[in-house]
Amino acid sequence: MQVIEADGIYSQPSAVDGLDMCPGQRYSVIITAHDSLKFNHALNVTFYSDFIPQTPGFNPLYHQVPIVYHDNAPIKTFTAIEDHEVKWADELAMEPRDKQMLLEPVDQHIVVNVKVLNREMGMSIHAYGHYAYAPVPVPPLYTALTTGDMALSPSVYAPQLNAIILKHNHVVELELRNSFAPIMHTYHSHGHAFQVVESGLAKINSSIPVKRFKGRYPMRRDTITLAAGQYVRVRIKADNPGVWYQHCHQEQHNLSGMAFTFIEAPDVMQQTLRVPQEMLEFCRILGHPTQGNSAGHFGSDMTGIDPPLAINGTANSITGT
Repeated sequence: MQVIEADGIYSQPSAVDGLDMCPGQRYSVIITAHDSLKFNHALNVTFYSDFIPQTPGFNPLYHQVPIVYHDNAPIKTFTAIEDHEVKWADELAMEPRDKQMLLEPVDQHIVVNVKVLNREMGMSIHAYGHYAYAPVPVPPLYTALTTGDMALSPSVYAPQLNAIILKHNHVVELELRNSFAPIMHTYHSHGHAFQVVESGLAKINSSIPVKRFKGRYPMRRDTITLAAGQYVRVRIKADNPGVWYQHCHQEQHNLSGMAFTFIEAPDVMQQTLRVPQEMLEFCRILGHPTQGNSAGHFGSDMTGIDPPLAINGTANSITGT
């Protein structure tokens, strides 16, 4: 089969045997039919999880869908092959159909570390950043729109938003590092389809090789896998002013706080975006403030907000201006 699209971005056709997909990823493929009615065929799908024990009949789950050429034809059988023998779709080997060049030079380099907080009863909380993400009284969009020049300062956004401020039209390289979590995670971006530039080792004992995109035009998508011990580098151009939620697409991790926020070009937002009056009225009815910092105050005063849940580990870093 040939892959022709990933996460809404059309690609140059590339021949593959299989698709290894994480939650949130999408592909479009073209499958060429056989010219014989002698056999029917089977489409095999395997669902697996690396954060619960392998259990026969449950993890992994196997599904087989018949592709029928003739009602009376048998299903052709093939010798089972191992995963490493399959030619999987690989975004680092794909190219977008629109041939967008690599975004450069990089104005801002951001490292985001996956963190884990182990709790009682075997429960754990995963996070992108030093704090578990949590909602705040004033949504960050309202803060970005109502705090003037202070909207460019992280101090007006509560720590649990894990807010990262992007300047308008800057090229941003985001390095996501899954150094500490023993399981796979995903990264899903709202507001941007990112260029996939590189992946490799995030810790010394990882067996994952370093790979860079192979052509002139890096593939774009909005969701990517972060294997245990892996880092991935992606790039965007901050040309879409707004407040954009970035999160793990494994829902239990997302709900426990594995997210951060891009505050993108708040100065441009203030000139170009307007919140519908219906939304402001809706917030008023619910008793939610619609201006000021995350706590509804001026400056960095966060009085009234619950303290953030801190996650141990290496801090995130931001370089560039």
